[in-house]
Amino acid sequence: MRKLSFIVVICCTAAFVSCKGNDKKTDNQETAAEENKMENAASDAKSGDEGKNAKWEQRKAKGDTLALPYKDLQAYLPEISGYSKDGGPKGSQMNMPGMGSWSEAEQNYVSGDKHVSVKFLDYNSAMQMLQGVTAVYAMGFSSEDDSKKQNKLDLGKKDVAAYETIYKTDKRAELAIVVADRFFVTLDTNGDNSEEFLKDIAKSINLDKLAGL
Repeated sequence: MRKLSFIVVICCTAAFVSCKGNDKKTDNQETAAEENKMENAASDAKSGDEGKNAKWEQRKAKGDTLALPYKDLQAYLPEISGYSKDGGPKGSQMNMPGMGSWSEAEQNYVSGDKHVSVKFLDYNSAMQMLQGVTAVYAMGFSSEDDSKKQNKLDLGKKDVAAYETIYKTDKRAELAIVVADRFFVTLDTNGDNSEEFLKDIAKSINLDKLAGL
């Protein structure tokens, strides 16, 4: 019996050591995978920055160095099905020597107790202001807790990146869209937090035309 017990102990110990070794190997593999993912994300971000700079140089070569006048930007504000405009559009623009120019346009919408806000910003000659945001998108950042979830949203558009925030505790949602590394579009909803609703609003915006400017 002693011999049998000793053999059992040896077998169990060997199995435990083997499992710990496998766990360590698995942990190392997961760490390596995460490090590889981070390296790829950093490489993608660097390539993205190079692409942004190339686009800016192309626009500069054509003399396109200023943001659109805010009145022109207002023309891209969408119609939202089932919602009416809450007042007229707002807008402004600014030129700062050494820092470039930017413009913005905004429209609020209402449907009963539901509200939507759509805002456009044109950072044509101040694209460095967007680089931090686009770097996060390039890394595929996502998060979730009991109150909200955040992740990338594929709108199926070229030169368009989107990032959504869906709130769980109340019916609110936000969608941030970067278009051609130049335009930053934000959608804020109150009363409807569905992803499909965000997509429908985004589709009502002529993102293709914006991306082609």
